[in-house]
Amino acid sequence: MRLRPIAVCLLVVTAALTGCSSSSSSTTTTTTTVLTPNFEAKTAAVQTIAADLQLDLRSLGYQPGPVTGTFTKETSAALRSFQRAEKTPAPEAGALGPGTAAALTTATKGTTSTIAALQNALTDLNLFTGTIDGVYGPATVSAVEALQRNAKLTADGYFGPASFSAMMSAYTDQVAEPVDKPAPVPEKPSTDVLKLGSTGPAVTDLQQRLTDLGYRPGAIDGTFGAATQSAVLAFQKRNGMSRDSVVGPSFQAKVQHPTGAGPRYPSPVPHIEVDIARQIVFVVLAGGKVVTLNTSTGNGETYAVPGGGTDVAITPVGTFSIYRRYLGDEKAPLGTLHSPLYFYKGWALHGSPSVPAYPASHGCARLSNVDADWLFPLAPLGTKVYVYDSTGKSPVINALPSDAGAGS
Repeated sequence: MRLRPIAVCLLVVTAALTGCSSSSSSTTTTTTTVLTPNFEAKTAAVQTIAADLQLDLRSLGYQPGPVTGTFTKETSAALRSFQRAEKTPAPEAGALGPGTAAALTTATKGTTSTIAALQNALTDLNLFTGTIDGVYGPATVSAVEALQRNAKLTADGYFGPASFSAMMSAYTDQVAEPVDKPAPVPEKPSTDVLKLGSTGPAVTDLQQRLTDLGYRPGAIDGTFGAATQSAVLAFQKRNGMSRDSVVGPSFQAKVQHPTGAGPRYPSPVPHIEVDIARQIVFVVLAGGKVVTLNTSTGNGETYAVPGGGTDVAITPVGTFSIYRRYLGDEKAPLGTLHSPLYFYKGWALHGSPSVPAYPASHGCARLSNVDADWLFPLAPLGTKVYVYDSTGKSPVINALPSDAGAGS
């Protein structure tokens, strides 16, 4: 079976996975920078699991090493330290399991997304069919056991370094490369570059500037986390920059003098615009306020439909209105949709653990879960949704192929 391409958030946990240099005011403050490699598109969803865990452990005062998106010995050792402190079940030592997942949820006050990222990756390997809820329950244990059996590992249901390696191999073998994947142009190495894991005043300046420009980098706290990476990626998309979620000298120059075009329509308010060509969403609010979000729409690939047959992952263009809303996680045939806002048949804007730099969905417009939670109360029934594609590749409703599908 051909599986859908995955992203991340380059990690945009990490985001990005997704998904930064000091601000143009040349402050000489020392900044701790954790450099991470760009993730491979095939395995980004897997690397997101390790990166989320590394971020969780760092936030709790442990030392998992650099945020690399790899389940390293340092990460496993830091996890063991956490497990000893929390008195989690001994068989889980150095790996994720039900007890460790519950302890992480409690310790992070519910902010961890590590288990949701694991469930997302297992879903894309057709091993997990439950709701992506961040709970390491029996269905998640069974899915990890299936992964382990396929790799001829001991099927204990605990996700550690060996299971991580097995999942990386499975993705390499089974997950198709995304179409039209942008070729990143990496920044030259620089001590001024900030990205996922960076901390300090330079990150605070970046977060404040992005907030002022109408992006959502999360709390202005000087920590370059998933929300900041997602906002950086949205800025890069809007301004025609390389989509790598890294802020170097060229980003710092552009963020002071952005040139990317804004929304096409001034009214009504509120309304939503999905710009397929640039893979961003505009939310136009009262008083002329515009918020720009990272999104990932239909990738144009043919995919297998549960129960038989195939569909094509297309996001249609046109003018729509939100006709149905669901607060929370809704199980759909192709996966779990977080707080979906349906605007045409099964097509919706919804939260997802994976919102990469390129089109990767089955047809819906993916947002990060936190962006979906923010948008939901601002978009009542009847809210206008404009979907357009300046490349001319996306069909209008009356030209949709018979096998066009909508999904996560």
